[in-house]
Amino acid sequence: MTASIQKGTFAAMLLALAFQVVPSPQTQVASAGTFADFVRMGVSFVTEEPAPSAESVEVVQEVEPTVQEALLAVCEANGYGEDCAKTLLGMLWTESSNRASVIGDNGRARGYFQIHYRLHGISTECAEDIVCSSQWTIDYLERNQYPRYVNYAVQCHNSCYAGNGYTGKVTRYGNYFWDQPLEIEQYVPVELPEPGSHVDVVVDGLIA
Repeated sequence: MTASIQKGTFAAMLLALAFQVVPSPQTQVASAGTFADFVRMGVSFVTEEPAPSAESVEVVQEVEPTVQEALLAVCEANGYGEDCAKTLLGMLWTESSNRASVIGDNGRARGYFQIHYRLHGISTECAEDIVCSSQWTIDYLERNQYPRYVNYAVQCHNSCYAGNGYTGKVTRYGNYFWDQPLEIEQYVPVELPEPGSHVDVVVDGLIA
């Protein structure tokens, strides 16, 4: 008889432990009772999903474009392709060795393409931004009959009739570095143009 009572008491304890409810704002709390009592009281049994661990959280890291990708994006926005991007890459390396902050010609030339920013009415910020300065350079090439006369247009970036081998150097650097991804090193974030869009360049206070 004693053994039966002990077994019944043990079973009751197990049942009470099995249906013990942890207090929460959404759940009615009962200090004691059987499962049937809980049902009659309308108590809901709520289980919460565990918080995700650090290992399970996927971290999405934004990847910066390379110099080549940025130049190609600007060229494509203007209706050109890889040849245009190689030309810009050769000019960029010839002028600044891919350095945004280079100052040349006694302070008159700035940025990636060593643009005479005061003469052409653009800001130093544009000259030192790879997208903006690339767009200005394409515009300047086009004013000098690019792409009909590529060599002439490129030479005009360094004086049209200088005869100093500038075009040949641009071509060699463009071909040499094209398959060597270069990092963009500038202080402002790189914002690539959308396909089919045109990058705005401020010239003499007006957007060109």
